[in-house]
Amino acid sequence: MICKIVKITKIMLLVVMANTYFLFAQTIKSSGSSRFDALEKMQQTTMLNTKTDELLKESFPVGNTLDPDNYYIGPNDLLLIQIIPGDIATVPSIVTSECTIVHKNFGEINVKGLTLSEVRELFNEIQTSKGLNSKVILSLTQPRMVLVDVRGNVVNPRVYVYPASYSVSTAIKYANQIQHTTTNNKDEQSAMIRLQELQKDREKLFSESGISEMSLYGNRNIRLIRDDGTAKIVDLERAVVTNDSEYDPCIKEGDVIVVPFEPNNFPVISITGAVLRPASVVYKEGDMASHLLKMGYGFTENVDINNVYIYDAMGNSNRLNVDSAGNLIGNDFPITSGSVIVVGNKVQPYNNVFGTVSVKGEVNNPNIYIIEIGKTRLQDVIEMAGNFTQDAYLPLAEISRRDNLQLERTSQRRKYSEYFQHSNLTQQDTMRTAIAMDMKKSMVSSDFVACFIDKNEEYNLILHDGDVINVPKSPHQVNVFGHVKSPGFIDFKENQTMEWYINRVGGYTKSADKERSRIIRGTNKVWIDGFDKDVFVYDGDEIYVPAPRDVAPEVKVSEWYAWAGILGVAVTLINVAWNIYYTSKR
Repeated sequence: MICKIVKITKIMLLVVMANTYFLFAQTIKSSGSSRFDALEKMQQTTMLNTKTDELLKESFPVGNTLDPDNYYIGPNDLLLIQIIPGDIATVPSIVTSECTIVHKNFGEINVKGLTLSEVRELFNEIQTSKGLNSKVILSLTQPRMVLVDVRGNVVNPRVYVYPASYSVSTAIKYANQIQHTTTNNKDEQSAMIRLQELQKDREKLFSESGISEMSLYGNRNIRLIRDDGTAKIVDLERAVVTNDSEYDPCIKEGDVIVVPFEPNNFPVISITGAVLRPASVVYKEGDMASHLLKMGYGFTENVDINNVYIYDAMGNSNRLNVDSAGNLIGNDFPITSGSVIVVGNKVQPYNNVFGTVSVKGEVNNPNIYIIEIGKTRLQDVIEMAGNFTQDAYLPLAEISRRDNLQLERTSQRRKYSEYFQHSNLTQQDTMRTAIAMDMKKSMVSSDFVACFIDKNEEYNLILHDGDVINVPKSPHQVNVFGHVKSPGFIDFKENQTMEWYINRVGGYTKSADKERSRIIRGTNKVWIDGFDKDVFVYDGDEIYVPAPRDVAPEVKVSEWYAWAGILGVAVTLINVAWNIYYTSKR
């Protein structure tokens, strides 16, 4: 019985296999397919089973526009192929590991060593050879990922996984990123921050000078070693000025990019003056005057195109005829090592006569007023604004001034180091100094009481363009806070001392450190010792009563040890004195 069941099972399996084979053969026959169609369908089935958004997702940012004449097709490139007229939709194809493309209309096409442009031409030639009046549209929708070793003078030399669409320059830019990751140790992070600060210092020093901040050697001497044993020199400067991607090719599998370190001396050519990028680069045979002009990346808005000269290494000069776009007009010519192009600036002296100031707060006509730069004074502007209202409180009035230097994005550590490098401050002083630096304000040192009440002309300041004058209302109150029984606001009363205000809020609590109580001036937040009877509290001031100093347990133990040491020394001295006295009496 068991044997019969086994035989029946085998027969059923053979029938199923035969039917499957028959259906598969019929499918191939009816569609006119070959093994190429089977391979293609396998490819398409694999891709359709993958989410489209995942297939088309770029894991890397776009680094540069792809040049189809410079991009070599390789395994795992994702292509879209469409025949017009004919195909309703594009057909996705993945380049195989053997560097072939499988398509139902073309069969299996070997594309090894071909650029994207050459593959397009090949497919159209095949289509034309069939006598068909149609065009093949072939596009690269997702480049393959390749391993590239970036070495030499870059921030992060290592092996990278890049899209094959990246040019050599983009690969180097990526390797020069300062990457802050959780895997960086403190020394690495400090070194990276220091590198950023040095670069910013260099840029600031040479900003708007018309002089290059550094000589560029590596940009023109990059070695590109291919996996097939060939090598070439990449010239990023000439790639830009000639718009020829041959000087900045796309990367391929197994590439080694070596960015050289600068030697102590090398021949240079330079462009300076009214250009967008002053540059000093290594000289290469074949450099032309037009190349050096283009290395400036164009002219600034203040350029004087009638004042552009080229100097050779001997100091001989010739005027260049150029247009506003930086193109050389007339015959081009080769240049030699040491050549310098100087692009002149139009002289634009600072001749602003008038400016504006804003007056806010307690004046009769708060508004924006025109001033004559270098002449208009504080009293003049207040008079323009209709003078002060009855509620104006001059001790708290202030003038704000624009300070462009405070807009610099500089790390605090770097800023403190610049201030402290030549100071004679102690370690204990630096924290208070750092706080003072952080709290610096763009304020003008002014005294409205001295200017308008005492009529002291020394305080009648000349105003600058962009100044903002703010005249507040009288607060009519003093804020007492800290370790007092009823902290809060107290109505201001003239000619009263700090003790008077503290008594008004119920006096000190048991936890207060009375001797450290201070007046905080509302005008400038300066702390004043208020125990002198001649020191009065002003309207808008604050009074702070702190708790006793916080002393760490280890500090207390140290103090006890110190006192114990002093006591021990005292006992020893008394004992010595007694012994001397006792001996002298014997």
